[in-house]
Amino acid sequence: MLGTLSLLTFCVLILRNGFTVTGESACASPANFNAEIGRRIARENAVAKIWALMGYALRQRLHQQAL
Repeated sequence: MLGTLSLLTFCVLILRNGFTVTGESACASPANFNAEIGRRIARENAVAKIWALMGYALRQRLHQQAL
């Protein structure tokens, strides 16, 4: 199992307000593992989650303004 964990890359972003967002990447084979690519993909996945949160926050503000 330890070998399997070495194929994972995690990224943790701490936003200005202290909220944390995580991203991850994994490869299927140790032969394909590239740490630099793993870090880039994990960060891209974390940033994508931020966009979803920002979309929700915007929609909530618009909803509150409409009341």
